[in-house]
Amino acid sequence: MRLCAILVIAALLFASLPVVAEGPGPAKPKIPFDELAATSSSQPDPAAVQAATNNPANSPSQSVKKRHWSHGGKIMTYIGVPVLAAGGAMLAYGLKNGDSSSCNGNTCVSVSWKYTGAAWMAIGSGLTVFGLTRHTDQ
Repeated sequence: MRLCAILVIAALLFASLPVVAEGPGPAKPKIPFDELAATSSSQPDPAAVQAATNNPANSPSQSVKKRHWSHGGKIMTYIGVPVLAAGGAMLAYGLKNGDSSSCNGNTCVSVSWKYTGAAWMAIGSGLTVFGLTRHTDQ
């Protein structure tokens, strides 16, 4: 049952990654800083705001550069997905079997698979999301 819940959560995460990887959307008009920095008692000049929104220099041009997935972004994503999957496996193992410990002579090692898996999943998720949002202009 827990493994099914983990798989559903992972599927939702992977389904939402393309939306996160998209850019911030269309370019917004540039309003002069002096108009934005006006005191609270004064209002921005409507003529300056209208001129900024209708300025052809602020609108997207015909030769918009395409954004491509960067090489570093690909590497981070290709490393992050297996780390995320391994963390999910560790978490599932820890939820089913609990902690494990072993002793070799005077040295004993105890591993909490639940927390180790959760940490690996966090690292893998961070790498994957960060890698999917890395783009270069070409």
